[in-house]
Formats: sequence, structure tokens, C-alpha cells
Amino acid sequence: MTRRKSRTVEVGELTMSYYDEGDGPVFLLVHGFSGSKLDFHDQLGWFSDRYRVIAPDNRGHGETTNTGDASSYSIDAMVDDLHRFTGALGIEQFHLLGHSLGGMIAMRYALTHQDKLRSLILMDTSATALDVPKGALGMTATILQEGGPSALLEMMKAAPSTPEVQNGIDYLGEEEHWGRIAEKLEQMDQAAYISLAEVLDDLPDITPTLAAIMVPTTVIIGAADAPFIESSRAMAATIPGACLEIIADASHCPQYENAEAWRDVIDRHLART
Repeated sequence: MTRRKSRTVEVGELTMSYYDEGDGPVFLLVHGFSGSKLDFHDQLGWFSDRYRVIAPDNRGHGETTNTGDASSYSIDAMVDDLHRFTGALGIEQFHLLGHSLGGMIAMRYALTHQDKLRSLILMDTSATALDVPKGALGMTATILQEGGPSALLEMMKAAPSTPEVQNGIDYLGEEEHWGRIAEKLEQMDQAAYISLAEVLDDLPDITPTLAAIMVPTTVIIGAADAPFIESSRAMAATIPGACLEIIADASHCPQYENAEAWRDVIDRHLART
């Protein structure tokens, strides 16, 4: 598959890589833990006829700088990166979508830089501790440390796929799907994986603080994304005027798993804002 052109910009000590396509109001998409801008590669063209669509790689992910320093990886550091990234590109205001860890970055960005946002989309993310067994992410970090990216990839391949996850695999094709995951794991700073796995294992509950968000907000959740459903409902109930959109036949990555429904939800959000 032909890849979109990557651009780079200096952001403090980082060289941040990003996709940047189209003209118009800026629509910025932030990926999740162990992901990259590649997670939105196939979606940029849906919106770039009306918007300038930008998808950056977070620190320690994709083609952005790997610091090698576990202490440099935190959600707050990534919020600051986002603020400096948009400043480096001269972006005054923008629509912001955050997926999973990207949503945790986006909601904190909204609390500290609300004046920069036209609107906010929180997708398959959480404002509190994840509803998963404690230490599960730490176990995958250990596999990565001891066996490298290939060992973690084989573990992921061996896990049974739910029908919703299989939808996403079928959307990209088996080879492309696993090829992208392998690429993202190879690119990711192991220090980032280990540090952020610990952060995600012990998230504080910031749900009550989200009542201060006054920009138009949509909370998106795949109907089968069980660890994030309750927090998504709570976020939508807390943020004034927020819409909750539950996407059928999708789990954690609805942009792949039910792409048409996901696009419709984004279009509705952007139209109402």
C-alpha cells in the first residue's frame, strides 16, 4: 500500500513526525498507546476535502523521537508536546480527536488549553482506571523486554479475535493489519512502552474535572470495547452537552472495525460544531 507523505517539525527536544493533508479548519487526530499516525492513515482522505487533517506521532511512537528515558514518558509530557506541536505549526484553533491514550491526552489538553479548541472527540478512552486486570499491561511490557517486538507480536497473533476485531483485520487485510502492528512495535521506544504501561495501570479518576469542558464534545465508544464503556458513559454524562455515540460491530478501533459508521459519527460531530 502506498503510504502518505510524512512531515517533520522540531518541538523542543523532539522531532515530531506527522501527516498533514487538505485545507480548511484544522482537524487533529491523536493516536493511542503503542499506535502511531498510521492508525488514521486510511481516514485522512475522508475529511481532507473540507479540513486540514493532521495526525502526529506521539513521543516514543512511530517516527517521532525516542528519548530512551522512561521518566520522559507521561501523559502530561504528551499534553505539553501537543501544545508545542500546534504552536510550531502556527495553529490557532482546531478540532481535536483523541483515541485511547490519545483521548487521555486530549481531555487533559481541553482542561488546560480550552481556548484553542473548536471541538473535542474522545474515542474509546477513559478518564479513570481501566477496567482490566491490574498488571496485564505490565505483563506485555515484560514480554517486550525479554523477547522484543517479535515476541509481543506473536502473542497478539495467538490471541483469539472477536468478530469486531476481525472486522478491522478484514478492512485492512490480514497482511497489512499485522504488518502495521509489527511496524509500530518496532518503531516504539521500549522505555515508552514500559513507562506508559505503568501509567495506564494506575490512572487517577479525573471524571469530575471534565465538567469544566465547555467546547462541543462527542464521546465515541465501540459497543464491544468493554474496558472503556462505563467511563465513556460517565464522561458523556459529565461534560456539559456532550453526545455519546456507541458504534455497533466495533471494539477498540471503530475507524477500522466499522469504518462507515465511524465516519458518519465524525461527520455529524463536525456538522454540529
